[in-house]
Amino acid sequence: MKLLTRRAAALLILAGLLVLGLVVFSFEYVHNAGKWAQYPTNKHYYENGKLMAQGTIYDRNGEILRQFIDGQVTYHQSKTVRTALMQTIGDSYGNIGTSIEVAFADKLAGWDFVNGAYRFDQTKSSSNQNITLTLDSKLCAVAYEALNGRKGTVGVYNYKTGEILCMVSSPSFDPQNRPDIEGNPQRYEGVYINRLFSATYPPGSIFKLVTAAAAIDNMKDIQTRTFHCEGEETIQGDVVTCLSAHGDLDFSGALAKSCNVAFGEIAMELGANTIERYAEKAELTESLSVDGIRTAQGNIDLSQAEGANLAWAGIGQYKDMVNPLSFLAYVGAIGNNGVMVTPRILETGTVEALLPGGGIKKTRVLKEETAKTLAEMMRNDVVSEYGVNNYANLELRAKSGTAEVGGDETPHAWFTGFMDREDYPLAFIVIVENGGAGSKVAGAVAAKVLKAAVTE
Repeated sequence: MKLLTRRAAALLILAGLLVLGLVVFSFEYVHNAGKWAQYPTNKHYYENGKLMAQGTIYDRNGEILRQFIDGQVTYHQSKTVRTALMQTIGDSYGNIGTSIEVAFADKLAGWDFVNGAYRFDQTKSSSNQNITLTLDSKLCAVAYEALNGRKGTVGVYNYKTGEILCMVSSPSFDPQNRPDIEGNPQRYEGVYINRLFSATYPPGSIFKLVTAAAAIDNMKDIQTRTFHCEGEETIQGDVVTCLSAHGDLDFSGALAKSCNVAFGEIAMELGANTIERYAEKAELTESLSVDGIRTAQGNIDLSQAEGANLAWAGIGQYKDMVNPLSFLAYVGAIGNNGVMVTPRILETGTVEALLPGGGIKKTRVLKEETAKTLAEMMRNDVVSEYGVNNYANLELRAKSGTAEVGGDETPHAWFTGFMDREDYPLAFIVIVENGGAGSKVAGAVAAKVLKAAVTE
């Protein structure tokens, strides 16, 4: 009897271990099967350790951005396009985790979770392996050239459909002719980072669009209030400064002049909790999912902000950090009457094939009237400060930013906004690292890109 009991116990233990093993295997399969399929030992994809074939990556206009020919990866025929899209497409070495080559390696190889290696004959092309992006490669080339070697990023997306048309980071390099990156670390600092997806920056004065939204909703007299700026204001012993003395300003004028004194006062009255809440509503503290690719998460933590620190936080300084794509989506929501459309990089048909049940995600982040008021104020920015002629026929609504980065470094230059046009509902964002004045430096980049966008 004791022997029978011991044997039964042993069988139960073995059964338990089998179940545990199946659970562990299932978990690992769900999370890692796509990677397992890419191992050179997989004879469906490799021969003598050499990859036999992969799918082709196209832009929205059918331009080949990357393809596999005779066992070799080749890129677009234009060096400028190749360089402009290196962080987006990949560098053939897997150094960029958010790149299409890495994020959709299983799709390009011909593998999915249900069917496994569904493409057994790797010597023939298969449209099921191809990927079409929402990007316009020519527009991306224009953006890269407009940055003119300066570090930064440019993003343009359709705020009605979510399609990203332009996504460029600098510095970059031609993936078909890799330079000596290790031998020139200063020039290529951050070269493997898709700055639109994976970087965060102090927003500077573009964050005033968030503070302004909070003021419109929570300060009943904001539209009739007058602010007085002498160029600086002392708050609890610390000084909040402006670039110049602006005199008397109304609310719209305070945004157009980007008056730190006025917005510092607004931030103090709103309080830390309200500003944090509006940053969260704008989804600036979350990581966006762009067809499954995660963006960097911003940080607006005002829990310790008091006095002048709170004022600076409402101005977009203090410890504020935002991801460029997240802020681009917020600005797009202003253009879309308060509804944010999550950005996407895969064409609709591809999204449906890769992500069943996917599609355009829409989230209301602003009241409709608040969004319309902000849009009118942003138009006043262009008319009164940035120059309508600099953005002729674009129907531009915009906000510049000059973000202090500490020490003796030149501030980052920001320019963001949207076009109020039915035929081109495009939002944009530009950051030039250590570029200086936002409207002059980043604004000039935006002008070149947007003019190209409407003539494509």
